[in-house]
Amino acid sequence: MKARLTNLRFWLLVFPIGWLAMVFVSIAVWPSPGAGSPDELAAEVTNALRAHDFHKLEPLLAVGGEDVAKTTADQFQTARVERGVYRDGAIVVEYTHDGTRAEFRLPVEMQDGRYVVNPVVTPRG
Repeated sequence: MKARLTNLRFWLLVFPIGWLAMVFVSIAVWPSPGAGSPDELAAEVTNALRAHDFHKLEPLLAVGGEDVAKTTADQFQTARVERGVYRDGAIVVEYTHDGTRAEFRLPVEMQDGRYVVNPVVTPRG
């Protein structure tokens, strides 16, 4: 056994196999984008906007990725997010900016059995 553990060929075979196994396991346990319910999605979007954290917002988006998440979160830098609720097929985020109350609507859609927001208006054929 000691001869095998000191053999370079053994380690040259074991290391790539172990690395590939780790990559496959990481991919298998990667969380799905979106949320399980519209109310859960509303809570996660609200928390991300309150924290101005586009990294938390990005996996909740249907399209756009990091650029859209960063732009959306940046719009709330000087605003105070009060609450977010799911209403009429959209997440409605209520916020106050410079003493003025307003609402921001994010349409919700379902992708692969998970609820996601779509801040970019896409035409439906």
